[in-house]
Amino acid sequence: MGFSTLKYRKEHEDRPWKINPVWRGIGCIMILIIPIMAWYATSLFLQSTEQIPFAQALDKPIVFKFFGVTEVDRIIADFNNYTVSHNLIVGQFLITFILILIGLGVISLAYSIIYWIAGPPRYGPFDVPPDVMRK
Repeated sequence: MGFSTLKYRKEHEDRPWKINPVWRGIGCIMILIIPIMAWYATSLFLQSTEQIPFAQALDKPIVFKFFGVTEVDRIIADFNNYTVSHNLIVGQFLITFILILIGLGVISLAYSIIYWIAGPPRYGPFDVPPDVMRK
């Protein structure tokens, strides 16, 4: 490194804004609560819709095929026994994933509307006013 490289080095600048730790806590709680709520809602949905026909591919328990390796097959057998005994079906995971996406989308939309209403102004005092477009 030569002498002139030190002249162009930028000093470390602090951010003009700081994130409130409350927002980090709310995000952490939401990451935990939304999947739990989606799993519970899926359980209620599947219990209440026993009369509605469900696709056969989604109504099967989760079962993995064996690889032929003894150590791996033992773990797969334990997993398969657990999923069959607890009646964990493919549809429950699929519907849970869809509800998680819907929940995160709704929260994102609500946050963007709140930020649009209560956020800082679009242009600051040092911004040039926008051009007036004429046709």
